[in-house]
Amino acid sequence: MRSPFTKKEEVIMNKFKSIFLGLEIAYGQYQPGERGENGKQKGKAFIVRGSVTDEHWDKHLRGEGPALGIIPITQDNDCRWGCIDIDEYNFDHTSLVKSIRSNNLPLIVCRSKSGGAHVFLFTKENIPASLMQSKLREMAIILGYEGSEIFPKQTEILVERGDTGNFLNLPYYNEMKGLRYAINDNGTGCTLEEFYQLYDKFSLRSEEVEQIKTEKKKIEEAFPGGPPCLNKLATTGFGEGSRNNALFNVAVYYKQAHPDTWEDEIVKANMKFMEPPLSNSEVQQLIKSVNRKGYDKYRCKDAPINAVCQSGLCRTKRFGVGFGEEEMPVLGSLTKYSSNPPQWFLDVDKKRIELKSEQLYSPNLFALACLDQANLIVPIPKPKDWKQHFLKPMMQGLQEVEPLESLDPINELTGLLQDWTTNRQSARVVDDVFNKLPYTDEKREYTYFRMEDFYNFCKRNHWEKDKNQTGNLIKRLDEFVGEERVRIKKQQPRLIKIKTMKQSDASVSKVTYQEENF
Repeated sequence: MRSPFTKKEEVIMNKFKSIFLGLEIAYGQYQPGERGENGKQKGKAFIVRGSVTDEHWDKHLRGEGPALGIIPITQDNDCRWGCIDIDEYNFDHTSLVKSIRSNNLPLIVCRSKSGGAHVFLFTKENIPASLMQSKLREMAIILGYEGSEIFPKQTEILVERGDTGNFLNLPYYNEMKGLRYAINDNGTGCTLEEFYQLYDKFSLRSEEVEQIKTEKKKIEEAFPGGPPCLNKLATTGFGEGSRNNALFNVAVYYKQAHPDTWEDEIVKANMKFMEPPLSNSEVQQLIKSVNRKGYDKYRCKDAPINAVCQSGLCRTKRFGVGFGEEEMPVLGSLTKYSSNPPQWFLDVDKKRIELKSEQLYSPNLFALACLDQANLIVPIPKPKDWKQHFLKPMMQGLQEVEPLESLDPINELTGLLQDWTTNRQSARVVDDVFNKLPYTDEKREYTYFRMEDFYNFCKRNHWEKDKNQTGNLIKRLDEFVGEERVRIKKQQPRLIKIKTMKQSDASVSKVTYQEENF
């Protein structure tokens, strides 16, 4: 068991906790898995309902157990920190810090768990989540990372419907040893104490955030309306080792954007963007490949595209990974509330909507949900395109929320059974089971009742499962003994037999109230 904190440890932890405060009713955890070919670590992200304790903060800093994730947006739809999540690998953090300082932006860069960058904006007090989000989006554009994920991902959360928002894994897991540390202006890693100094230097008050001036950067795209990965690589270089695959993706773009002249355009693009250019025979072979029916699809999972893929933004581009001329609004991260049946939440064009499984699976029902809840008219792709280009990418970044224990079917049924057998009128003799009452023997060891009577009681209390499901759940209860045929008045009804449950005593408040004369 962890010994009490030393005074120094408590001060360090409390400072960290005050910087990263967020939603108080839930927190995130990440169970790591294997790393993919692009360096990204795979794993399962899930949200736990409950308060974040000092033990959680302490274990995070010590590197014990799962890393701690905090949901930045609070129940009041405000926050005191936000982040630009740059999901690239083999990343040059020092160059990013220099770019931030040259643009006079009050941001702090930390390494992410996969080697990318988490770029934080901190405030000394809570500000509207919408203000934090809009300022970070503007700064992401200035830094050349338009389309990167922004935290908080929501400007409002539907707490009354069980919504929690999305969490971000915090830096300084296992402090410096976990490699998720801040980078100072010299490009070196910061200790936790040095990070606190950066925080004190760059954290802002509410009015200072509003005064941040960000000139909108005019973006001239090499491939207008095309995938952001191609436009990004056009500025940084496609790399000699993956020129063929890069030019293939460029060819797919031109075939959509310029169907009459795309073969000529790809020859020009080879000379303009590839260093050194591919040979004429290689280009002609590539053109033949793209001309084959069914092969003119972007190769998003291959280098060099996979390292700079921005799938969410790409799906909004006319010639991105879509399905036609209509553009889908930006679809944010998907959150699943693991109840029975499950409940889903999704950001659509900055608006939060709640979905049932069938609405998420069907593009037609999804479009209706967007219209009903967010007044948005969204295009309806073919079911195959919806699953491939929209639903699958959303599922890859899924965050799951553990349901309330009180809503677990077993716990809910146990409560109903206790109420039915102990807190209501009981049979005085076994014959009274025909009067739809449960009977408890004289020794109060076992209780008997007819299944149909208990099931009707459950239905009156808004129980949604059918009789077969209810019977199967009863058999899973610790109290269940079995079924018995009991002779009553020349009949032999089949009765459920359970161990007698304890009656729940009503609690009486000990608070004294002052009487008022009205």
